[in-house]
Amino acid sequence: MIARDRYQAVFLSNGQVYFGKLTLVDDQYVKLQDIYYLELSQNLQQATTTTEKKEGEGAVAGAQSDPRLIKLGQEIHGPEDEMVLNKDQVLFWENLKQDGTLSKSIKDYMNKK
Repeated sequence: MIARDRYQAVFLSNGQVYFGKLTLVDDQYVKLQDIYYLELSQNLQQATTTTEKKEGEGAVAGAQSDPRLIKLGQEIHGPEDEMVLNKDQVLFWENLKQDGTLSKSIKDYMNKK
């Protein structure tokens, strides 16, 4: 059951995940509004080894994913903040906890506007 007082995570067959307010349109479609998604960016950290260290050189120790919450509508094609999705493309959806990290991030974003 869709909890109308919460955000939902919607997982699509193409691997994309969107967060927003989900409603049923009819037997074939659902609507998602107030949409957000996560963008992962790579942060490379420099590390040096003591045995192979040369001045000014470093080895890449690893990359960390740094997720950012993005509000739909800021993209170059300027979409409206609403998607109508064919149910065949939705693998599953989940209600998000109101005190969960993502729900808190959305509230923080809205408070900063």
